[in-house]
Amino acid sequence: MPIALTKGLDQKCCDCGIALYKKEITGELGGWFIDYAEHEEGEVHLKFCSGCWERIKEIMNRDQGDAILKRKELEREGAKHTIAQIEAFSDEDLSDIDFRTPDNTGVGM
Repeated sequence: MPIALTKGLDQKCCDCGIALYKKEITGELGGWFIDYAEHEEGEVHLKFCSGCWERIKEIMNRDQGDAILKRKELEREGAKHTIAQIEAFSDEDLSDIDFRTPDNTGVGM
């Protein structure tokens, strides 16, 4: 059954995907992008809800040293997923994954 578009609920957070009223947009980023994997480029205008915008500001305000430490920690643990993939997992998703080996078995450690 199709979902009826609620009047005014025509915006979307580009991070979590929640539908937003225009007055609920808390942050926006815009400009030129390059997608190296898909070999595309263009302009982008990203809108965010309050929770996602706060998280993005926190990430943007971290210094490079913190970013390097986070990467080293993930590499030390043998993570085979990107940071975005790991942050997107729920606790339930993580319960079945052993990040120490590519096949999630923990064998060969």
